[in-house]
Amino acid sequence: MESEKRFLAIDFGAESGRGILIMLRGGKMEMEEIHRWPNRPVRLAGTLYWDFPYLFTEMLHTMRICAEQGISPDGIGIDTWGVDFGLLAADGSLLSNPVHYRDHRTDQIHQYSDAIMSRQDIFAETGCEPWPISSLFQLASMRRDGSELLGIAKSFLNMPDLFNYFLSGRKANERSIASTSNIMATNALWSRAVIERFALPEIFGELIEPATVLGPLQPALAEEVGLSDVPVIAVCGHDTSSAVAAVPAEGDNWAFLSCGTWSVIGTLVDKPITTVPCLQQGYTNEYTLGGWYLARNILGLWLLQELRRKWNTSSDPWDYVRMTSEAATATGFAGLFNVADESLLAPADMEVALGKVLADTAQGSPQTRGQLIRCVLESLALEYAWRMDVIAELTGKQRDCLYLVGGGSANKLLCQFTANACDVVVHAGVQQCTAMGNAICQARALGILSEGDQVQQVLFNSAQLQTYQPQEHALWKEKRDKYNQSRKWRI
Repeated sequence: MESEKRFLAIDFGAESGRGILIMLRGGKMEMEEIHRWPNRPVRLAGTLYWDFPYLFTEMLHTMRICAEQGISPDGIGIDTWGVDFGLLAADGSLLSNPVHYRDHRTDQIHQYSDAIMSRQDIFAETGCEPWPISSLFQLASMRRDGSELLGIAKSFLNMPDLFNYFLSGRKANERSIASTSNIMATNALWSRAVIERFALPEIFGELIEPATVLGPLQPALAEEVGLSDVPVIAVCGHDTSSAVAAVPAEGDNWAFLSCGTWSVIGTLVDKPITTVPCLQQGYTNEYTLGGWYLARNILGLWLLQELRRKWNTSSDPWDYVRMTSEAATATGFAGLFNVADESLLAPADMEVALGKVLADTAQGSPQTRGQLIRCVLESLALEYAWRMDVIAELTGKQRDCLYLVGGGSANKLLCQFTANACDVVVHAGVQQCTAMGNAICQARALGILSEGDQVQQVLFNSAQLQTYQPQEHALWKEKRDKYNQSRKWRI
């Protein structure tokens, strides 16, 4: 491993795109944000689109900033959320701005799709939870609505693959992002059963592993941004899969919790689990560097973010440090709420919505903001514990530790509550886990990190993990029992 390598990770998140430079030196990774820009979907004639040309331009601007600073990255990798895609014509041109998953075209799609292939059969074939927003159901909505694009499309590329294609000129479908589509089978190949049942066109191309070099920047782009011969690398294009690739774990008996606006809890598996209970519990199987993992999306720091959005004013600022401090000292209210309550997904007023959920379950009302915040943190931790128990049931094995990564790892109170609730050791750290995983894939693709042990050592050196031991066992057993009962309350 050479003394220093630099990787440019492009991460398209729900609110912004970011260009992050990751430096690998002395067996440790450090990172610096180079550029950030808004990621706003655009509504045209009733359809919600990605603003693809704008995002591509900002990505190039990030590369130009690198060149102006005398930085020539050793690689470029792109990650974002799953399911969305673009369609290309025979000449390689983009047929339409990609449609955003929040568009309404997949509303009630299962009323159409269930008659073609049941959700249980789709899950058994692909291992991917049959969300209405998945690539398959977006394509099915196009078929249902008579879209002319399906008749002329020649290539299907999920969003990271689409960006990669316009950078490098190579069309390829990376497996981690394809695993969110409901079109890739559990053998990591395109599902002929799904494609044929839904009468989809032959638009699905070469499937490749994460950590694959696609080729250099196209010459015209390299000249435009002032860089040359920079390899474009297919990393784990799904942002969650990139985060999983960067979990600094030891052994194989662990679970992970990626905690941000949403939380994703899961564990590595030898092969996809496609049982009926797995589907009923809302788990999905996705692909990462080296194989499959089982995971479940649940609400996360969104609950606190929405409270802060309401409370934070210039005259009375509420930042997360204050919120956590208020929660740490709050006593006198023992209410808990079901984190899976659908009324909490997008309420106009989160404080009011939480109050209603607590009132509906006859638990009274918190008297201070600190009590409400503590209630949120404890309920989140207990939801994680509930989901850890489900993972044990689905896999037949209890996990002996939990790695908590992402922005939530900075909240020490949440980390301790999670250890208490799950009754396992929690190792917390790596706030920028997605960017770290992006860079790990680039380093693997280029042969800079060639072995798993070498990768793990770099992750350990970079992570600065803090360990939380379970505490107050009797008290938290009571809380677990109460919360498990809450899972039977109104949803």
